[in-house]
Amino acid sequence: MLELKAINKSFGDKKVIDNLNLEIPDGSILAIVGPSGGGKTTLLRTLAGLETADSGTFLLNGQAFDPANTKNQEQVVGVVFQDFQLFPHLSVRDNITLAPKMVLKETAEVYNQKAQHLAEQLGIESLLDQYPFQLSGGQKQRLAIARAMAMDPEVLAYDEPTSALDPELRQQVEQLILNLKTQGITQIVVTHDLVFAEHIADNILKVVPK
Repeated sequence: MLELKAINKSFGDKKVIDNLNLEIPDGSILAIVGPSGGGKTTLLRTLAGLETADSGTFLLNGQAFDPANTKNQEQVVGVVFQDFQLFPHLSVRDNITLAPKMVLKETAEVYNQKAQHLAEQLGIESLLDQYPFQLSGGQKQRLAIARAMAMDPEVLAYDEPTSALDPELRQQVEQLILNLKTQGITQIVVTHDLVFAEHIADNILKVVPK
């Protein structure tokens, strides 16, 4: 279980996260819903260690940890960014295997097997030798998910996963997230789309701008 206790974050005089308490059970989906300016993305970036909380405690299975200082081999939250942040000069396979190779120091046999497994799991196994510019928006998103999962995070988080997708692709993303849930993957979804959140989430946290 991932727990947040009394988390606070400000930028100057603006309080973005105010004494937040959360519990995210293993295998569940939490949707964080609200308009821009409510702190959704800041919370996600803080969980991923890209921002530092001003105060409060993070716990994983009862053990305190600092998202900004976890060892790379112990990544807690893997993030699928809104713009995907893929490496355009690398193939699909190399996008997936780069971090396991460079950060986790896995062998070629291990990281290539992992890439093959994740690609099959996410339905992009026929695209491993293609490049991001050759992919559709939905395929890029699946690649971004595979790349995040390749680091073996405890929690998979998404920043506005449906913002640039048409209704058909939105439904595909919904099904993908629910399929990952059946595999026991804990997920956090930041979205402005309440209907989408209600379709996928076990729990919904609604935020409003301060």
